[in-house]
Amino acid sequence: MLKIRLQGTTRDIKWFFKILARDKRFYLHDPSDTFDIKGSRRFKRAYAQIFRDEEDCKIYQSIMSDKKRNENGTRYYDTGVVFGCPETKATNK
Repeated sequence: MLKIRLQGTTRDIKWFFKILARDKRFYLHDPSDTFDIKGSRRFKRAYAQIFRDEEDCKIYQSIMSDKKRNENGTRYYDTGVVFGCPETKATNK
């Protein structure tokens, strides 16, 4: 799997995503919308993932969904940021 970031005009990014989607040698997964680049009005950026085929994409998604949840129910993402909080059990004293 490759994670790519494209930078250019909105028109050029859409054009290139279209080329990637048409090419049968690999599978384009989850292309993002365009985001502003700080300091530039003309140029934008976008992100996507590219897999060898659709089967590799499904395998990757199943592996990642298993890794993102630990025994406490807290979700961890690649950046190390924790989203959500584990359920706490009330103890009676």
